[in-house]
Amino acid sequence: MLMGFKIKNYRSFNKLQHFSMLAGKVRNNENHIVEMSKHKILKFSGMFGPNGSGKSNLILAMSLVQSIINDGIDTIINNQYFRGKNNTPNKDSYFEYEIAINEKMYSYGFEININKKTIVSEWLIDMTKTTEKIIFERDTKKGIINSDLKPKNDYFNVCLLEMKNNTKELFIKEMTRRLFMSNNTDPFFKDIKSVFKFLIFDTIIIRPTAHKLFDIDYIKKKDKILKILAALDINIIDIVPEDCDIKKIENKLSTEVFNDIKKDFDLLAQKDRDAQLTLRIENDLYIISKDKNDEYSIQSLKFVHANTNELFGAFDESDGTIRILELIDILISQDKLFLIDELDSSLHPVLVDGLLKIFLNSNVKNQLIITTHELKTLNFDLVRRDEIWFAEKNAMGETHIYSLEEFKDVARFDRKIDKAYMEGRFGAIANIDTKYEN
Repeated sequence: MLMGFKIKNYRSFNKLQHFSMLAGKVRNNENHIVEMSKHKILKFSGMFGPNGSGKSNLILAMSLVQSIINDGIDTIINNQYFRGKNNTPNKDSYFEYEIAINEKMYSYGFEININKKTIVSEWLIDMTKTTEKIIFERDTKKGIINSDLKPKNDYFNVCLLEMKNNTKELFIKEMTRRLFMSNNTDPFFKDIKSVFKFLIFDTIIIRPTAHKLFDIDYIKKKDKILKILAALDINIIDIVPEDCDIKKIENKLSTEVFNDIKKDFDLLAQKDRDAQLTLRIENDLYIISKDKNDEYSIQSLKFVHANTNELFGAFDESDGTIRILELIDILISQDKLFLIDELDSSLHPVLVDGLLKIFLNSNVKNQLIITTHELKTLNFDLVRRDEIWFAEKNAMGETHIYSLEEFKDVARFDRKIDKAYMEGRFGAIANIDTKYEN
């Protein structure tokens, strides 16, 4: 589970900002807490703020971490460092996860120079005990590598030494790649494998885009999905796969995007040779798998409504229904971190409220972090004070993030928080000039 995330010098983030999922001293909704590694960790957090405040940049930063781990630093887009007033293009950028896995706590992070497209430093630290244990660390500027661990063989040390001055690839990816290729099951590498799995396979980022690949098997989990759709008053009573020619997908995408999707599929399928993943292209949904000959197999998802024998394609469904279908994994999977940008996109406020209530009252061991403008979420009957965060930009163009927990005296449990927010009691709201004249 995510305990915290730190970021510096990325997009609208200039000075170091720390987002935390650790529970405060709030006593209501204690079922929203999961205890791990002697810490109380929240299942949910919602980020509020006006358009352009930088709240989406927090999720983009976590998405960037995944991209650099998977594909190296050269995939980064130029000029993504802080470009506000008095910016320094060659200043290093900082990204750090604080994670709880298997009753252990880790800090994993790296520094990069976005302008030069180089990795500056990288580290993985076991923080479970009072005395921290360095699993590995490296500094490419100083040419330093270090570890407090003493492996039984040189497999680990050889890789670390070879990566000593590598400014393009991350050690955690290269070490995991070698372990996967060699089928190495040495328990010595459990820490590295666990953190890599959390960052790449168990962190699911959902942003409003025209096409995406996600790990939901709508056929194997159909019964549970249909029950959830019924609970949300969505008129779908069956889901049917229909064979489809792969050329239908190719014709809808550029060659580059299509090849990227196949590459992403092969990466996600590493954990399950029989994986069936779902591809969304605008409002079409397709199941992708591989047959016995290692060829791609494609099926189009069709839906059955009550009181009709017709099959409906995903393109026949509303944007809100498609949005629910791509978000539904938060209720059917386990032990994943979901980061959802603009949860309320295409969704009626009642659907947003219902989806969150089902999630927060469920027994699923997932975490959910959202950005949203939906004020119905600002309700102490639904969420805790420490689950609400705000993003606000100052005159320098810098994003500052902070928790409602900082307003303990103002944010009383007998107060209507949505009303107090709209009145500007907590900041992070647009200052509209209603006296504007042409």
